Amino acid sequence: MSTSPEEPALPLIVVHAEAAAGARRRVADLLEAAGARPGEVQHLLAVIEAGAVEGAHAEAAEDTQVPAGSSDEFGEGWLGAVQAVTSRLTRIADRTVRQARATTAAPEPPPAVSSPPPRRWPTAVEAVGEEQVHRVLEAAERTFVSLTGYTGYDRDLSEEILAVVLTCVSAEQQDGYVRQLEAFAEANRERLGQMYGKYGPGGKFADESRCYLTHQPESVVVCERLHTVPLWLEGVWNDELDAELTLERFTGYWRFGLGPS
Repeated sequence: MSTSPEEPALPLIVVHAEAAAGARRRVADLLEAAGARPGEVQHLLAVIEAGAVEGAHAEAAEDTQVPAGSSDEFGEGWLGAVQAVTSRLTRIADRTVRQARATTAAPEPPPAVSSPPPRRWPTAVEAVGEEQVHRVLEAAERTFVSLTGYTGYDRDLSEEILAVVLTCVSAEQQDGYVRQLEAFAEANRERLGQMYGKYGPGGKFADESRCYLTHQPESVVVCERLHTVPLWLEGVWNDELDAELTLERFTGYWRFGLGPS
């Protein structure tokens, strides 16, 4: 097997690390002097760091403009590289916050003054009733059909998938979720139309055997959940549904596949 010439080393960023470490110590000192508890200080710093990574993620995710004149194979590789980088940045941001929570989990002495009540985390639901599934599906159908004109989808499959996907809508949001979905669809109507125009029924790159979601109305709900709680969606999908690659491919279409045709 032939070997390629010496590969160029990837560029490293080394000029900001020392300054960042000093700034982190200074901010921690100021927060503690102002009365913040050590665990709270570490958590706040971790959230700021995760936000910086997320900012880099957002900028990288916008770089879906394949160079003019590139071949289809090059374009697929370009988008694949963008997806790999942004997925890695997402994991780094999430890991930063998780590690901060783990290191600050030990109980601390109560403050001398009264503190606000602890934040309530979303309440998970174990199952979603048929009536809720039908209400959400009808809303998704209105958007999907208005954008594609397609009604040949499998409604039984839609109900089966929504029964799983809607478990990553918190109990507090279930009653108002149809309104939330409709607001998302209205705000993202152009983007949804571009995706279906490319990969949906009759689209230039339509391939239902590769990713059936582009031909199903519940895809509107999947887009909304990818926008709102992507990790929660991935968790329930991988636990309850078999076609893991379907969600992975659809996520690529929604996030990275909407550049120029």
